[in-house]
Amino acid sequence: MLIAVIGASTASFAACTATSLTTAPGVWGLEAYGQNGSGVLVNDLIQATFASGGAFTGTEWESVGGTVTGPTTISGTWAMVSPAADCQGTITVTSPSTQTFNFALNNTNKGLTLAQIDTGYTMGGFGVAQGVIAGGACTNLMEKNKLFSLYSNGTIPALGLVTGTGELKFGTTGTTIAALPTLTLDLGGAGNLISSGTGTSNLNSNCTGTGSLTATPGGVFDVATVVVDAGKEMLFLVTNSGDNVSGYFLQ
Repeated sequence: MLIAVIGASTASFAACTATSLTTAPGVWGLEAYGQNGSGVLVNDLIQATFASGGAFTGTEWESVGGTVTGPTTISGTWAMVSPAADCQGTITVTSPSTQTFNFALNNTNKGLTLAQIDTGYTMGGFGVAQGVIAGGACTNLMEKNKLFSLYSNGTIPALGLVTGTGELKFGTTGTTIAALPTLTLDLGGAGNLISSGTGTSNLNSNCTGTGSLTATPGGVFDVATVVVDAGKEMLFLVTNSGDNVSGYFLQ
């Protein structure tokens, strides 16, 4: 669960190794949010595959000041800081641009926290391992009839800072979200709203996807998604032009 990313149990400690990020299948979902070197708000969603030997490839969706791009192919390097048992390391994106992050793994090696260390940047975030997906590929049916809590935060033009929480229930095919009056949205200048949420979702076999959530009242939010935690979580980035909003669904 995502809680494990930010709060590790004190009952035991599983030491990390030089290959912790590559534990099969070596795929992680990553989110980061903050400001770039020009003081512009940036929001990133990444699916990364970490390989032995210190390389990674991935796909990124990004909003820079509300200009949304992606999916974009990225690549780079990663390494555990010696000794690897301390569970810390670095991730450097080398293409399409160079950016470096320090990370710290949690005590199950299934989650991590991120901080960008490039001069002038103020970016932080987290990552969750994809885990083992039943059948080896994601499908819409893996989410059928499941109830997820939702969390989001970011900025929307004319409204400023926005946050959201609530419950979403997927339908019998996993491609629809039923109307439930359980969304609480703080939409800045629009105030606090109690909304129902309906929508659609489509997952690709590689565990990326797209969706659309209609909050009534509130508006329509299109998203890119990355499935993690063996299907129990989905990270998302809002892809509406002008928005800098991200979050996650948690079963």
